[in-house]
Amino acid sequence: MFKSSKVIRIAVCMITVISTQVFAGSVDASLLLKQRLTQLHTFEAQFNQRVTDAQNTVLQEATGRIALQYPNKLYWQLYAPNESELIADGQTLWQIDPFMEQVVAVNQNAAIDNNPLILLTNPNGAAWDDFNVSEDNNEFSITPKEDQATVVELILTFNEAALVAMKIVDGQQQISALTFNDIKQNNKLNESLFIFKNNSNFELDDQRTQ
Repeated sequence: MFKSSKVIRIAVCMITVISTQVFAGSVDASLLLKQRLTQLHTFEAQFNQRVTDAQNTVLQEATGRIALQYPNKLYWQLYAPNESELIADGQTLWQIDPFMEQVVAVNQNAAIDNNPLILLTNPNGAAWDDFNVSEDNNEFSITPKEDQATVVELILTFNEAALVAMKIVDGQQQISALTFNDIKQNNKLNESLFIFKNNSNFELDDQRTQ
């Protein structure tokens, strides 16, 4: 037990200052990331993806394409042999699996917990209130405040204003690491990228709430 009230007051003041600094740092990181993303009216790139498990064993390597458009639009494609697509049109997230010949449709807002990539399409959206943001040397860590999310961390790496890499960490500590190349920012994108058409007549699993 401390007998000196002066020592106790100093300790309390130190804790208060540290807590304030941590909170301010979190707020500043969130604002800084939102500023970066707000400047990305559109983003398009090719990527290399490497998926590893908790023991750093390589589970999958793939290539693909990503496109983002403000607000709320996302296109994600993995090339063969791991072919799949995600399309977020602002209302619905369409998950297309050619191998299974199936499409799963979910409400886009409800998909954010499991796919925080959608956060990148709307830096000013209310969903950001459910996440903590920290920053270190142009690398931003985005983590959900609640524990039930499937994705436990999204890491974005910038080189100045350019988004150059991303990591997605799930609850099993499986890491999907992406490096971007052929990056194009703020170029006009074809709107058809964000429109789902079931041209192959795949089975539709519609999980959208009415």
